[in-house]
Amino acid sequence: MTLLLLAAVFAVAVVFSMLGLGGGILYIPILIQAGLSMHTAVPTGLAIMLVMSLTAAFVYHTNSLIDWKLLLIMEPASIIGALIGSYFSSLFPEKALYIFFAVSMTVAAVMGMFPQKIIHPLAPKSNFPGIFHLKNKEDHYSINIWIAAPVSMLAGFVSSIVGLGGGFLKVPLMTIVFGVPVRIAAATSSAMIVMTATSGFLGHAAVGHVDLKLVALLSVVVFFGALVGTRILVKADKKFLSAALVVLQLTIAVWMFYKAL
Repeated sequence: MTLLLLAAVFAVAVVFSMLGLGGGILYIPILIQAGLSMHTAVPTGLAIMLVMSLTAAFVYHTNSLIDWKLLLIMEPASIIGALIGSYFSSLFPEKALYIFFAVSMTVAAVMGMFPQKIIHPLAPKSNFPGIFHLKNKEDHYSINIWIAAPVSMLAGFVSSIVGLGGGFLKVPLMTIVFGVPVRIAAATSSAMIVMTATSGFLGHAAVGHVDLKLVALLSVVVFFGALVGTRILVKADKKFLSAALVVLQLTIAVWMFYKAL
């Protein structure tokens, strides 16, 4: 089982590093199937997702795609939510966490079915207090802190509870509501995941949910998997991969509901 676990985690790291995703939607089910409890699988998934996100964020930063001002506006609330969720995660029964994970996957899949570029941004353009007007190269967009803060806190809370990075809520928020270009939203989300995953992991560590030896071993595997994924020369069909990801998310959601019930 150990070799199968390492092989599966390595494969996910390779594929998801090519997609620019954290891989949390697969890491948690794989760890659970390997025999870990949900309370142990979540912080382990957060730790190895942190390694993935660090790699992606470094690449995005070298290409000047991360909007650090946007990150500073949204991420503090997400960190607070992640710390709260991880610290009190032991209060949630394991079956409740399965259902929570399944619901999160369903929401992510539904959002992935709709092309975000065709939806007009809803962020106000006025100088109302709490509205931040940002610019990244030739792109202009506005962030409403009164919307961004609670949604970011919820994303951080959910991510630390079920082991996701929070991007499934933050990216649609940035692109659909605030009009942030997809490439900037994805890049900035990768940097956000580094902070959110770190906060969630530390919260779990504080209450003793972390198997440090397992985390260290899988982090090394994920690191090398990410290196391989970023160096693959074959260009994958992104539309096909996006559609496959939606199907995968729905499949995992059904599996999680089944485990819970």
